[in-house]
Amino acid sequence: MKPKDQERLQMPTWEEIKGRVEEQGNVCTVAMEELREAYGASRLGVHVISDISRALAGVGLGHVPEDLPNYQHEQVRLYKKGTKVGEFIDTVLSPGEQNDKKLTEQFDDQQTDYAEIVRKVRDLVAD
Repeated sequence: MKPKDQERLQMPTWEEIKGRVEEQGNVCTVAMEELREAYGASRLGVHVISDISRALAGVGLGHVPEDLPNYQHEQVRLYKKGTKVGEFIDTVLSPGEQNDKKLTEQFDDQQTDYAEIVRKVRDLVAD
């Protein structure tokens, strides 16, 4: 086997990347280099970056930052769309009154009585 063929066998596929995201709780950080290799390009250019974004969307993955970096060593957070973590990330990334309301409802500390939760857990453990 030629060296180039051996390199190609080690390059990740979009499905392998998606599988790794799923294995890690539907969110995973990778280097742009790995995404570039999955795409099959030797360099990151404007068209390659936009094609990578479309390829990720095609397998159900979103990414942060929304504008992928053009430096191969930069980190990118991938997440599976339609999951709880994916919906949370999409809510954070999409400004607007409705999403602000979702976030404040989800993280409003005044609505959560943590001391009461601890008491209930202790009661359950004691039983």
